[in-house]
Amino acid sequence: MQRSRQLRLILLLALIVVASFLIIIISKTHGIISQQTTKKVENTSVAILTSDVLTDQSWGSLAYKGKINIEQQYPVSAQVISEVNTNQKMKEAAEKVIQNGTKVVIGHGREFSTVFTELAPKYPHVHFVTIHGTSMYKNQTVYTFDQTKIEHLAGMAAAMKTKTKKIGLLDTFVKEKNPGFEQGIKAYDSSIAFYYRVVNSRDDGAKAVKLLRELKDQGVDIVYAKGNSYNQEVIQEAKAKGMYVIGYLDDQAYMGRSVILTSVINDVPQAYNVIMKDYFSKKGLPSGEVKLDARDGVYKLAPFGPMYSKREKQILYSKVRMSTQPK
Repeated sequence: MQRSRQLRLILLLALIVVASFLIIIISKTHGIISQQTTKKVENTSVAILTSDVLTDQSWGSLAYKGKINIEQQYPVSAQVISEVNTNQKMKEAAEKVIQNGTKVVIGHGREFSTVFTELAPKYPHVHFVTIHGTSMYKNQTVYTFDQTKIEHLAGMAAAMKTKTKKIGLLDTFVKEKNPGFEQGIKAYDSSIAFYYRVVNSRDDGAKAVKLLRELKDQGVDIVYAKGNSYNQEVIQEAKAKGMYVIGYLDDQAYMGRSVILTSVINDVPQAYNVIMKDYFSKKGLPSGEVKLDARDGVYKLAPFGPMYSKREKQILYSKVRMSTQPK
């Protein structure tokens, strides 16, 4: 009996020793894995370059919001470099962050395409991404927005409210794609005349207002202002001229509820989430062009203004639901 107890005691002590040994091994292994994970997080460096300033309601502010988004949701360390507004500055800024270990360089606008196309073959280990624009190499990706359907609805909403049957669009830069706004106007009333003007800037308020006045002189009573920084000046001028406006990027009704028909909300910071989602996927960032739509959560129409009747709103909202439902 005594011998049996001794054997059980020895066995128990042996089990305790083995268990302690296993715990030590597991603990050290976990520590190594944690260190490797931490190292990976630190090494996932992202740089966002914007030609704009980082002020409220600016195009550049959307780059900063994109940075906050991806840092909250993905294991990245991101930085935003603003006012990179010449090709030389773009090249210098990109090469500097690459030398500091950046894995992904994002250009906040199509203006970065030319420089990124020049740098891509020189730095094949870095992926170059632009919001809009063009790409040529395997390590380049363009994320753009397919707003055809939502702008088609915005065109119909404008057509409902024009009295002169003349509607204009103030664009930032010349765009040949996505003619949804004009198509929506014509779908509602083919006799409505469409006027297209280009500011060639995101923040040249003086030129945008000048073009708005020219459109007003030609009888236009509704304008879709596809700017951001210059929209505030356009909306203030529209108030003075008795014109309606369709806003852009965010819900701009707060600038003039009595003149804002609706706004085409373009959630640019959400595009950064999609970029990082692709980066951390098994396939990684794709090459070429990626079109984002309602399923990616990048655009929608803001609520329609008080100038619409209940019946008009019902018609428009029913079309919005049909247009944005998943394929």
